[in-house]
Amino acid sequence: MAAFPAGALTVLVVDPDIAQQQFLARILAPRFRVITAGSIAEATQKIMAQRPQILLTEIDLPDGDGKAFIRQIRENPALRAMIIGCITQRSAIRDKVDGFHAGADDYVVKPVNPETFMWRVILLTRMR
Repeated sequence: MAAFPAGALTVLVVDPDIAQQQFLARILAPRFRVITAGSIAEATQKIMAQRPQILLTEIDLPDGDGKAFIRQIRENPALRAMIIGCITQRSAIRDKVDGFHAGADDYVVKPVNPETFMWRVILLTRMR
C-alpha cells in the first residue's frame, strides 16, 4: 500500500492510457493520495466510493466525452465543489474554451511537464 501524507487530498486521474495514469500518479504521489480510472464508468464508481476532492481527466475517453462528464459532475450538487482539470492532447483554442465552458478549473495539454504539474494542482487547491 502506498504511503501518502496524513490529511492528503485524494486525486482521481482518469485516462485510458495506463502509462499516462502511472506517470501522473508518480508526479502527484508525494503530496496527494492518487487513485486512477480508465473510463467514465470506472471513474464514476470511484467518485461515489472514495469521494476524491480533485478530478484530472482526459477529454477523449473510451466510453464518452470527457467534457460531458465534467458537466455531469458540475450539475450534481454533492460533487459541484470538486476541483477539475483536463489533461489532454487536444490543444486547439476551441477545445480549451469548451473544457472551461464545461466546468474545468484548469486545462493542461500533454505532454505534461513533471516539474510544474504538481504545482498547478496545488495552486488549484489554494484557489478553491
